[in-house]
Amino acid sequence: MTAPSADGVCQERKDSLIMEGATQISLTRQGQLLVANNKSSLFLLDSMGKIQYQFSPRKPARVHLLEGWNGLRLFAFYRDFQEFIFLDRFLLADGALALDPGKTGYARLLAPSLDGNMWVLDESGFELKKMDPQSQKAIFSTPLDLVLAGKQYDLSFMREFQNQLYIADRQGKVLMFDQMGNFKKKLPIENCDWLAFQGEEVYAVENDSLTFFHPFLLRKRKKALPPQAKGASRFLMAGNQIFWILKDGLHRMEMPAWLKEH
Repeated sequence: MTAPSADGVCQERKDSLIMEGATQISLTRQGQLLVANNKSSLFLLDSMGKIQYQFSPRKPARVHLLEGWNGLRLFAFYRDFQEFIFLDRFLLADGALALDPGKTGYARLLAPSLDGNMWVLDESGFELKKMDPQSQKAIFSTPLDLVLAGKQYDLSFMREFQNQLYIADRQGKVLMFDQMGNFKKKLPIENCDWLAFQGEEVYAVENDSLTFFHPFLLRKRKKALPPQAKGASRFLMAGNQIFWILKDGLHRMEMPAWLKEH
């Protein structure tokens, strides 16, 4: 099969664009797509990319982390305002909740845990904390200076999956912690901005290819990205569809056969 020309790829990117200005994506258990855009709005899309519900906050702010896996309790974190919000499956919410810096420090990243608590990456104390979202008191904390001693880092995303916490580092490898915040290992996926999960594998865009890694079987494999998705900051596999984010927004296409193969 002949690779598309540069002009062909540009045209295919235009054809695959389904939402301009999209900045963050997350998949729900129901196969829907939770999307944030550069105007602070949140959208819930069906598996084909059609908008079902929309939410616009009272106070516009950039969404730094989006989590949709718990379909009944969707989550967004606004780092600039140090606030977070929970929404139901219709994107209805009571309003944003402010973090208490005296308890949480400065949260670089904030993500929900399946036990009802929350993970906080405290940049001021350089600690990973698990906190009670009601009292905002830390249940435990893990210093990160030993984990990243002497290393340049740029921690950009974190997500809990199957009782493990994964943190993406734009300048290093993916970090893996257990439910108690104990550091376990670094995964051989480097310089990634974001990560997702397929089956029991974690995957991420790494140097314009897609890297999959099984954290327990220690199995790594690589797949080529579709030409239209080169340069993607986010790449998500959802059923028979793939979604990715470029500078112009959110794109969608049917999953190529080579991505379905293991």
